[in-house]
Amino acid sequence: MKRYLLLILAVLLTACAQVPTSGPIMEVDQPVTDVATTSFVRVLARPPQPGMTPTEIVQGFLDAASGFEDNHAVAKQYLTEQGARQWNPSAGVRVYGNDTEALTTPADDTVTLTAAQVGLISSRSQYLQSPPDSTLSVQFDLVRVGPDWRISQAPQGLLLSRAAVERSYREYDTYFVADPGGILAPDPVLFASSQRDVTADLVRALLAGPSRWLAPAVSSAFPEGTRLLSVSVTDGVARVDFTTQLLAADDAAREELSAQLVWTLRQIAGLRAVEITADGQPFEVPEVPSPQPRTAWAEYDPDGLSSDATYYLVRSGRVLTLDAANAAVPVNGPAGSGDPPVRDPLVSLDETAIAATDEGGRLLTSALETGARWRDGPLASTRGGSWDRTGLLWVATPGGVEVVNVLGVRPVSSQLAGISSVQISRDGSRAVVIADRVPYLMRVDRSGNSPALVAPRQLAAGPVRAVAWASAMSIALLAVPGDQPPQVATIDLGLLAVRYLGGPPRARTVAAAPDRPILSGTGDGQIWYFNGATWIPATSGRQPRYPG
Repeated sequence: MKRYLLLILAVLLTACAQVPTSGPIMEVDQPVTDVATTSFVRVLARPPQPGMTPTEIVQGFLDAASGFEDNHAVAKQYLTEQGARQWNPSAGVRVYGNDTEALTTPADDTVTLTAAQVGLISSRSQYLQSPPDSTLSVQFDLVRVGPDWRISQAPQGLLLSRAAVERSYREYDTYFVADPGGILAPDPVLFASSQRDVTADLVRALLAGPSRWLAPAVSSAFPEGTRLLSVSVTDGVARVDFTTQLLAADDAAREELSAQLVWTLRQIAGLRAVEITADGQPFEVPEVPSPQPRTAWAEYDPDGLSSDATYYLVRSGRVLTLDAANAAVPVNGPAGSGDPPVRDPLVSLDETAIAATDEGGRLLTSALETGARWRDGPLASTRGGSWDRTGLLWVATPGGVEVVNVLGVRPVSSQLAGISSVQISRDGSRAVVIADRVPYLMRVDRSGNSPALVAPRQLAAGPVRAVAWASAMSIALLAVPGDQPPQVATIDLGLLAVRYLGGPPRARTVAAAPDRPILSGTGDGQIWYFNGATWIPATSGRQPRYPG
């Protein structure tokens, strides 16, 4: 795992984009795509050739097994007849780091694969990250079948590189009710790209419940014991029939489970609506038509951001935002006056409150309305802080993490030390933190008197200066790799796939939000945005920030 993380950093060091020094200000449209319509690379498996060595046979088998056509028929050609009968490719997937594998031959009829193990795909189709420094070592036994070598005994399941997983699987999200309720949180699952219809599998994954890691922060509204009876899609309408346990749900639960199901199935290409029944009986939700349109339950959107939300910035100690004409104008209230000058603005998700830091390092909060006044807070900077959807302000301090509300300040327990940034997901179930300049994904635990950050998962190698939530399932980060220019990257939180975006010169901060361009503030007082291909200067100012 360590070698893979170092590889991430190495690519961050080298991935550079050409950045223009001028250009128009553009509004970037980034529509959500249907997962099932995204393209994938089909693996054309190569059958064994006469005269292959044992090592070549094993390598050919590994390559062929990364394709899913015809139940791995070509991969089975590398096995003896008995070996093919005994091999079960459905017995789990072990994932190794790209370019970490090595094949050795301790004996003429034995080949050993060793590699850095980076993860596995569970029986519930969920990608699980392996602990750092995990290794994989498996043995293949071979025999001669006529003049050629064949594998007589192969490890059960699949052995796939990271690249093969990203090529051969599609990622989907199942949705559960975040704590507190009223919004959904995503939990990813993986299905083979060659699979034509995943509708039933998605419903079964939803009924199976959230992953063990996410489960303490979310819930499912489906009554216990509910099972799927049938599902079909005709003319864009998914008709989903459950067992009668579904009818035990009260009105509130009916709304929540409907939202879970519609949001999960809306990833199916061409889906227009979802009709829910229980053993053929209509499943009624008060004041909701049946079938339920795919656009229903918009209020449960895990991205938790209003459609017209824009970004904020600092110029000469004043907090500005963009008006309808994309001109930067002062915000309402004391933050827009520059008295006192402030920095590091944090605007609440509903854009009704702001926190900022004055020149003396004091945390100040205020309503975003004319006539409001600053309220003094603790002596802690807002740099690296964020608001959650419940109205709590999370602040990273030299002593740890604290939450701030009208009742005062409460410490947050965390399993990591040296936290310099805490960014709460807009659904409130997860956080991305920087600890000792390394980014981690953590779960938000709200079960106690004060929230806690638990179960850290390292996302990439450091050093990292800033992170931001780009969507409910992706983050943007600003890496500062030694003497190299800062680099912006996005990380998908399902497969932890990294996309490298380069960065503007002298980048200092990063800002991101769903369906909005990624922003970066620079050391010379400029704000740049990424247009999908390159970085373009937008306006003068510092510390751009989306709500949250």
